[in-house]
Amino acid sequence: MFDWTALRQCLTHSFPDFPLAQGASQGRDTLILQSQDPTESTILTLDQWDDVARITIEKNNVPDAARRTAVMQAMFQAPSPVWKENMVGTVVWRNAAYKDLAEKMGFPAKGAQLFDVRDLTPGGTPVRLCVKSNKDDISRWFDVTAVQISENVMYYATAADAVVSAIHAQRNFVQTFSKTFAQLSTGLAIFDQTRKLAIFNPALTELTQLNADFLSNHCDISDFFDQLREHQLVPSPVSHVYWRDQIESVIQLAMTGQYSQSWTFPSGVTYRVTGRPHPDGALAFLFEDITAELTVTRRFRTEIDQCHSVLDTVKSALVLFGPNGKLHLCNKAYRDLWKSDPDSSFAEYTLRDALVHWEDDCLPNDVWQNLRERVLSTIDRNSWHATVTKKTLEGLRLSVSPVAGGMTLVAFDQILPFHTSVRAPMEFHQEV
Repeated sequence: MFDWTALRQCLTHSFPDFPLAQGASQGRDTLILQSQDPTESTILTLDQWDDVARITIEKNNVPDAARRTAVMQAMFQAPSPVWKENMVGTVVWRNAAYKDLAEKMGFPAKGAQLFDVRDLTPGGTPVRLCVKSNKDDISRWFDVTAVQISENVMYYATAADAVVSAIHAQRNFVQTFSKTFAQLSTGLAIFDQTRKLAIFNPALTELTQLNADFLSNHCDISDFFDQLREHQLVPSPVSHVYWRDQIESVIQLAMTGQYSQSWTFPSGVTYRVTGRPHPDGALAFLFEDITAELTVTRRFRTEIDQCHSVLDTVKSALVLFGPNGKLHLCNKAYRDLWKSDPDSSFAEYTLRDALVHWEDDCLPNDVWQNLRERVLSTIDRNSWHATVTKKTLEGLRLSVSPVAGGMTLVAFDQILPFHTSVRAPMEFHQEV
């Protein structure tokens, strides 16, 4: 007996959505189903009204030939090379992009084998291949994918010239970067965003005595500082917990570019360690041996202190001015004579400040204007002297002597006070 159930059993293989029962949900109902069988290209139309159901099965309206033509046209006009090879590796079909590439690279128009696809596996990951020109030194790079089609293999190539150029540029930059920093005497350690050691230079191994194999294994930043601690190259904390806190503090300060400390060791060696943020969340640490610099600085300070001590024993009041009028030093006799201590001034003490002080403490005299011009002059650099009188009627011999570096030394020596006049005449002598 042929009924709805038997009909559904017949059609459900190709049309699994065919209704379980007959009947329209409204006055008239139409349902169109596409065959799910890949070997068929049929459409089922179910038209129902009242107690009537009409079922029509027909082939797809678009002819298979037309669909194949559209697909082939799309493949042929694709902007990237596409080709098909048979079982023996002969190119049996190629698109326009493949032909253009063969022509530009100097290959025959027909049957040209541009790509070496022996390492490609159908269904595998793409492989980057190079096509070298037969006419010049030009090379083109492509990422090629293989797909098995029956007994043939389809190949799809995507241009990778920009990617290869970027890789070469990056490699050249890294090589240049490495060669540059390999010549530095400053130790360099760059940790990536995961806090693994990414780059270091030979100076780092020399300064820290850390094993190159250990550094080459991309050690963690904590392990790096632990090794420094074992080599006694960091300030020693009192406990392991405090040491961990100290490492975290160093990292946090380095991330903001605020870490710069001098590490002094019992051997007398001093390193300046600087932490700075690096692109992409990385951190860079610089290790610089400043022992010689500190030794020279300490020696220089000692010599200056000795010079000050010697000058303080001189009875003449001495003061030294730079070519810009800045006061560089004065001795104890000067401070006692003028009741002034320029070294204790917060602001920069200059010749102008000194002249105001001297003029206030002395009787009127035109020598001060001449003194201002001589100290600031870069042409008239001869020694000269004059006589001035303080308001206490204490006579002073003023001597001006040019010294190296455009500086000028001014000396005050006490002489017998004048009792015969309120204003002492100016005496001016120039030594040639």
